[in-house]
Amino acid sequence: MGTRGKGGGRRRAGGPGAGAAAGSRAKARARGRGGSRSGPWVAAAVGFLVLAPLGGFLLLHGGSAAKSTTAQDAASPTASAAAPATPSCTADTADTTFPASGPRAKPLDVRVTVLNGSGTIGQAEAVLSWMQNTEKYLRTSNGGPAAHQSATTLVYAPNHADQARTLVAALGLPASALHGNGTSKGLRDPMVLTLGADFRGVGRPFSLC
Repeated sequence: MGTRGKGGGRRRAGGPGAGAAAGSRAKARARGRGGSRSGPWVAAAVGFLVLAPLGGFLLLHGGSAAKSTTAQDAASPTASAAAPATPSCTADTADTTFPASGPRAKPLDVRVTVLNGSGTIGQAEAVLSWMQNTEKYLRTSNGGPAAHQSATTLVYAPNHADQARTLVAALGLPASALHGNGTSKGLRDPMVLTLGADFRGVGRPFSLC
């Protein structure tokens, strides 16, 4: 049903003017609702773009700091494994019964078996080669490996003291290496020379450290 307008004419409720006005109002409401919904998302996106570089910086430097702290802890005495004990530099007690003065046997008459207890492969063979080829100790033999020991020992029988004196002079054996408790007393029985960790090579001084 129409309404009466100015000038006495009637205007229909569903006319073109009313429809355009209603459409404008609907669009305005839609824009208002859309704007209110998109506002929080826009703010969140802006906040993420601002905070993302800061978070990456903290993550990167935080990881570096953690690695640095771990490295320092590993290098600290409390975090590291216990250091191995310092090897003893004390030589064995000297053999006071060894007759340092007296006759020396000829190299050809020296019988000795060389064992390697130094912990270094080939030491007995090196000594044996030097004794046979350079010093002409032709009645020597290689006894092979022995249990590891720190100091070199020469076990001889009392009646082989002349042979022991010859070997002491040739190798520069310390008095602590001599042990006159050998039981092989026969003329053809060899002495036993066991190289220890103090043996540094032919012609070099014996040292435990």
